[in-house]
Amino acid sequence: MAAVIGSEITPTIAAVFIPEHWAKEAQLAARKGQVLAGTVDTRYENEMRSGRILHIAHVLNLAVTAKSDNTIVVPDANTPTNQDITVSRYVYTAFNIQSVTDVQNEYDLAELYGGQIGYALLGDIETQLAALPDNLSDSVGTFGIELTMDDWESVWQKLQVGLAPGMNRSAWLSSAAISAWRKLGVTISSDFTEANKNALDDATIGKFLGFRMVESQYLESPAAGQHDCVAFQEQQFILIRQKQVTIERERILGDLSTLTVGWEIFVTAEREIVTETAGAESLDDNWGVWVKTV
Repeated sequence: MAAVIGSEITPTIAAVFIPEHWAKEAQLAARKGQVLAGTVDTRYENEMRSGRILHIAHVLNLAVTAKSDNTIVVPDANTPTNQDITVSRYVYTAFNIQSVTDVQNEYDLAELYGGQIGYALLGDIETQLAALPDNLSDSVGTFGIELTMDDWESVWQKLQVGLAPGMNRSAWLSSAAISAWRKLGVTISSDFTEANKNALDDATIGKFLGFRMVESQYLESPAAGQHDCVAFQEQQFILIRQKQVTIERERILGDLSTLTVGWEIFVTAEREIVTETAGAESLDDNWGVWVKTV
């Protein structure tokens, strides 16, 4: 064996000869799934391509009156109101790349950050939608406590009693609430459901009690281990995207830079539900239930 003689040319000594490299592909920031907007009522978007205020007229049910002999007919003459929704959220995100930066960097910064614009703006819609559940009048559950099967039955019953249409119902749930739902057992057992029998193998969920189960990381959290979840019929929440995400670029000669701006105009709202009772107008929001849980 050769003797150790030392005085090797180490990487430190040869640092001037050893190159450094930047990966050709940059690592993008993590992203939340954007799923809430696809579960709400967007029917008014076409008619609100212009204008600022949407008026939704209310129609009341008519009362039935017993007709006696020799009496005149007295028509119903109740005066309905209307709901006004103002399209008012006008937001943007932007970045400005100096010309020297654009020339000297090896990435396409405009493309990299351009892709972030859509995520940011669509995320703002998700955030605004996630703020709606705790405005609902009716609620089930306790913050920090997992829902029981009785809680889920109570949620379903409240929508039934509120006369919410049976189609297009959804439940927005936190990851912790989804885990708690799986642990109920009957929710994923093939003895009780076909839609969720692969819930343990694939961590996928389908429908439950007529609700499309939607996991979201945008839901509000009043405190650690707590989330504002919700179960609702599509019409309870309204989304009007008057101007979809729009990206524009402008050369700023005074700065020798290129400004990129993405912007949108929209509003989210809770619908006023006209109750079934005939006579004077009565409004509620019983097509949704605020679910307080983990």
